[in-house]
Formats: sequence, structure tokens, C-alpha cells
Amino acid sequence: MHWCRVSAVVVLGLGVAGCAHGNIRSVASYHPPPPPHVKQSLFDPYAPYGSTPAVWRPALASRAGTIVKPNDPVDQADRPSYETSAWSIDQKAAKAGTF
Repeated sequence: MHWCRVSAVVVLGLGVAGCAHGNIRSVASYHPPPPPHVKQSLFDPYAPYGSTPAVWRPALASRAGTIVKPNDPVDQADRPSYETSAWSIDQKAAKAGTF
């Protein structure tokens, strides 16, 4: 039983000896790098969930059976208008004589 106590003390001593080295320091000695700049100056990373005034509109289905994404000028500004092109399903369905 004597060797059991000795081994327990040795293991405990090794565990505590790891705390005596330079890997632990006070909060006052810690200087983190500055945060990166944010493109959006009004962005608040600490804002509560759901507090952003975002307007969401669901996608709709047209009479031709296609899914129509709502117009969003942020991501659709440089996109060509495929919906109004001559070969689109909407234009083909609008021709006379089609059902």
C-alpha cells in the first residue's frame, strides 16, 4: 500500500507541476490583437437574435410552373434579365394559342 500512496503523490505532483510554468498568466498581461475592420459600419456582432431589420419575402410559383425568386437589388444588380428574354418559359407561355 505504501507504493500506491507514493505513486498517487507523484502523479498529483506532476499534474500540479504543469501549472508552475509560463503557460498561465494573469488577465492584465494578456493583450489580444485588435479586431479586424468590418465593411458594414453599422454591423453589431453583439446584437440580439432577430433584431436586424431584414425584410424577407418568400419565392413564388408562376402560372407557368416555375419558381420566381423575389427581386433583391443587392445580389441581382448585375444579373441579366433571363425572365424577360425571348426564350424564357414565361414568354413562350404568353404566346397566343398556348394553354
